[in-house]
Amino acid sequence: MALVVMFSSPSKAQAGGNTITSHFEEVDGLKIHYLTAGNGPTVILLHGYTQTSRMWRPLIPKIADKFTVIAPDLPGIGDSDIPKDGSDMKTAAIRIHQLAKKLGVTKARVVGHDIGLMVAYAYAAQFPTETERLIVMDAFLPGVAGWEDVFNNPNMWHFRFNGPTPEALVKGRESIYFAYFWNDLAADKNHSLSVVDRKAYIAACVRVGPILRRGRKPRNNSRS
Repeated sequence: MALVVMFSSPSKAQAGGNTITSHFEEVDGLKIHYLTAGNGPTVILLHGYTQTSRMWRPLIPKIADKFTVIAPDLPGIGDSDIPKDGSDMKTAAIRIHQLAKKLGVTKARVVGHDIGLMVAYAYAAQFPTETERLIVMDAFLPGVAGWEDVFNNPNMWHFRFNGPTPEALVKGRESIYFAYFWNDLAADKNHSLSVVDRKAYIAACVRVGPILRRGRKPRNNSRS
């Protein structure tokens, strides 16, 4: 995927300290979980499919001395609540923008990996004056020439694999389903995700739904 960059003036958001901390913020009636660390201009990191904000943990310490890093779990994924409606990328971008505003961010560098790039692009398209740079990587962007060829590639069958029946087939077999992405689609399955990360992502997938989570108090720790 090509690198897209947009320039504007630096952000002044400050998180304070290079230690990664975990937080919750209410956005549009949802509890959104995010990791943060560092000082300086703000960078928003948006994770990809089968992952959560946890994927950014190796990167965050490398940039936290120069940037304030905010890495949310996208709505409906990880420890963020599952929306009752508005599960499209445009709405996800609006909610991430609302999170940024609540955290006092007026301008940000926005980075999207895999499906996170679709949210990142939607963020920049809707809030261009608040997006100083945009980086998208590792997936196609619907509407950009050539995306249909990627979407229709037999290896991309999972984009159509949704609904009650596929969910019933995957239930209890999440590790087999995710292994396809972590092994078969990896450049080298022996240097893909660690066992610990795999277990964390699977646990995030099979966690209880939002009704049971609604009364849970937000945590402030380093868990993703």
